[in-house]
Amino acid sequence: MTSADEDLDKYFSQSEKQLEIERVLGCFKLDPFGILELPYRKPDPKSIKVAYRKKSLMIHPDKVKHEKSQDAFAMLKKAESELSDENRLKFLLTVIEEARVEALRENGYKVKTEVVVNPPIMDTEKNELKASLDSITILDEKEYPFLQTPKGQTAVKDKMKEILIEMELRKRRMLKKEMEAEGAEKRKAEEAVKDRKRKAEEAKQWEDTRDKRVNSWRDFQKKGGKKVKKVKKSGL
Repeated sequence: MTSADEDLDKYFSQSEKQLEIERVLGCFKLDPFGILELPYRKPDPKSIKVAYRKKSLMIHPDKVKHEKSQDAFAMLKKAESELSDENRLKFLLTVIEEARVEALRENGYKVKTEVVVNPPIMDTEKNELKASLDSITILDEKEYPFLQTPKGQTAVKDKMKEILIEMELRKRRMLKKEMEAEGAEKRKAEEAVKDRKRKAEEAKQWEDTRDKRVNSWRDFQKKGGKKVKKVKKSGL
């Protein structure tokens, strides 16, 4: 820990640290922006690190006595990791834009959006430009002052939560179907194995009793076989 971190750590009281833990635990787990208290826009790497460092000094299990400090710190670490991951951040920014559009529409605004496609990138292995399939729908915030108001920011936050919950539920439903399909395939495979085993056992049993069947037939033949009683037909 640097001297600046030590000074910052001394600045926070135990009660402030306790409150921060409760705040983090009360955040929506899929919303790293809310956990780190960052604006709902693309953050620069420095702002992510600053927010994470400040809050880690407040809620780190070694810095505060709280029964759920470990849980809160785990959420903080996950939030920092997600916003530092380029692909995850790109996904979250797409969700934010969708949340903004929906929030505006639900509050009576006619929304104009623009689809921005990323420029081609250079494939260093093939030494040629490669078209990028990434795109994002954006809107001009300057045209919608509502988004900067507390009501607008709350609306975006709530809508983002709705979208993420729906996407998570959809993912779980798909996973459940995949697991059920895998289970059905597994049961089918197990039944096929049992069927093959049963047939093998029947074939073995038939082969094992072959000599007994042959001997029984020979004994039967020696005794003259079974006499068939002839039935006399009566005339009409």
